[in-house]
Amino acid sequence: MFKNNAKSLLCAVALVAFCSQLQAQQDLHDSIDLKEVKIVGKSKARRMQEQAYAISVVDLAKQYVSATPLNKVLNTVTSVKIREEGGLGSNYSLSMNGFTGNQVKFFIDGIPMDNFGSSFSLANISANMADRVEVYKGVLPVYLGSDALGGAVNIVTRRNANYLDATYSVGSYNTHRAALNGVFTSKGGFTLRANAFANYSDNDYKVYAPIVDLATNQQKGEDWVRRFNDGYRSFGIKLESGVVAKSWADYLLFGVIASADKRNVQTGATMDAVYGGVKNNSWSLIPSIRYKKDDLLLPGLSLSLYGTYSMVNTHNVDTLARRYNWLGQWVPSTTAGEAYLTDATICERQWQANANLNYVVSDHHSLTLNHVFSALRRKSDDKMYPDYEMNNVPQQLTKNITGLGYQIRYNRWNAHVFGKMYQVYSSTNKLMDQFTDDQRWEKLTSTKSNFGYGAAATYYILPSLQAKVSFEHAYRMPEAVELFGDGLIQKSNPDLRPESSDNLNVGLLFDHTFSAHRVQAEVNYIHRDTKDFILRGVTLSSNPTTSYDNIGRVKTRGFEASLAYSYRDALHLSGNLTYQDIKDDQQYQTTENTFVGDGIIENITYGQRLPNIPYFFMNGHADYQFRNLFARGNTLSLAYDVQYVHDYYLSFTGLGAKATKKVIPEQLSHNVSLGYSLCDGRYSMVLECTDITNAKLYDNYRLQKPGRSFSLKFRYYISK
Repeated sequence: MFKNNAKSLLCAVALVAFCSQLQAQQDLHDSIDLKEVKIVGKSKARRMQEQAYAISVVDLAKQYVSATPLNKVLNTVTSVKIREEGGLGSNYSLSMNGFTGNQVKFFIDGIPMDNFGSSFSLANISANMADRVEVYKGVLPVYLGSDALGGAVNIVTRRNANYLDATYSVGSYNTHRAALNGVFTSKGGFTLRANAFANYSDNDYKVYAPIVDLATNQQKGEDWVRRFNDGYRSFGIKLESGVVAKSWADYLLFGVIASADKRNVQTGATMDAVYGGVKNNSWSLIPSIRYKKDDLLLPGLSLSLYGTYSMVNTHNVDTLARRYNWLGQWVPSTTAGEAYLTDATICERQWQANANLNYVVSDHHSLTLNHVFSALRRKSDDKMYPDYEMNNVPQQLTKNITGLGYQIRYNRWNAHVFGKMYQVYSSTNKLMDQFTDDQRWEKLTSTKSNFGYGAAATYYILPSLQAKVSFEHAYRMPEAVELFGDGLIQKSNPDLRPESSDNLNVGLLFDHTFSAHRVQAEVNYIHRDTKDFILRGVTLSSNPTTSYDNIGRVKTRGFEASLAYSYRDALHLSGNLTYQDIKDDQQYQTTENTFVGDGIIENITYGQRLPNIPYFFMNGHADYQFRNLFARGNTLSLAYDVQYVHDYYLSFTGLGAKATKKVIPEQLSHNVSLGYSLCDGRYSMVLECTDITNAKLYDNYRLQKPGRSFSLKFRYYISK
């Protein structure tokens, strides 16, 4: 017993001595002054970039000072080309990996922007509204339930608890832009989020245009003239209010979007048509509700819901009995309507709903179930044709898209597999036996179902080197504007078929930091095999219009590469290039009910590159920040951007004589900016010059864009 007590005592003494030594060492460590502590973590944008999907993520924080419109931001992303028809407020489309227009979908916080109206568009929204932009090239995550064929753009709005961001700019062509963005969230969880904008421009920039003698109707050559019927104005507001961080809801938000614009229409589908009195106005009102709850009923189960009801009215006016030329001169016309006599109001009403259920089975496995429903009803009433039997006759388009996805995640790799069911119902009217005694309108209804699938995977070969591969068999159903037209320049085509595509992306991503230096590089190969490709074409006439038609089969091969370097937070250099070979791959085609009879004939455009799509372009960027210049917290910024687009044909390369073919020429443009911010960014101003060399720039059908222009931008920002 004594021996046991002695052993216990010795153990106790040894334990006390050991603890005393540890305390002494701890005291010694506590007395050491730590000069610097760095906590390094990945931003949300960086974590998104590391997904298995082929994705480019743009962190918009650097764009806040210059209040760059979102369409201009996207124009710098690899494989992306924003194609504009003119100045502020003009129509535009996004081209990505050979897909364009409605083949690429747009979202705000996962909500489709399919029917938000022309006034609430990326060209009118400032980058200050959003935290980041996610550009998916090909495969989409299941929660973005959509029938996108070639990718999608998701705008993720800012989630700061409390901030106010106000910007105003004034520039060439009497252009004014203002935006106000802010969020207020109380300690009790009440939140109010607001985004508002207003834009105005005369758009009276000079273009190099064909001049027609109105007396003889003969072209006298080309000359520099000023646009005279191109004014634009728009405003919009997006409000959301509700509660956040509750036991029963991560958020419950009620919202509304209200916007309107007025646009004078200067040209038709090409600059061969000149208008002096054609106008287009629209307004939209869109109430919405959003709900999300993580760990619903059981850990790892999350539910998100949204619903919207879009009310969009578009008014097209073309009633003048005149003919104009680019000098602004006009002569009376024997018929009313410069392009197509109309005074029509198009009313569109659309329900949209989405339900997304995600279950994290374990640390390595999760499941996602998503369903999207949309139902559009459209009517038009043209005052110029009061007896027209199609006035106020409704046209309908209903879609249901259901997706189921599975994800597996480990440290060095992760993978996704998914399937999608597409269903679409359309109801419209078609003019049958035109120009005959039996000419009549017939109602056409169609119901189609298709099943798509895909997978994406990524693996870290090295800590700084990531490999990605993704594949999908995707479908896209025709949109309302493609089936029904826009009542002005865009003509209807009720016979459009859904398009399908097999999309493959393979890429490598390198990202490494060497002390104060960071190098990023990415290269991707793209492969697209598309059937019933929906292509927008143009009639090359004196009064051109556009329409959508199916091309039997199209193959796309291409690659993209980007390289970026940064030194601390001062110097940033980046560049990217894109090459895409997009060809008609339909060797034979079937003709039915045509004047040349029925049968199988050889496709004369087989093997030819698709027209009016840029196939090689590059972007470059450089900026430098002089920190704490003149005072602590003040920064001087210099930035330079360059864009290059190789020339491309307006029509198929093998049709017609090369000497007479219309070409969108090679283009090289340079932009520079100088900015100065004070008080850690609370106040800032930027002087910007775009197209500093005043180069002639074109996009769609050689419609000329503004040349050299200047703008001065002011910003005020506060945050708590």
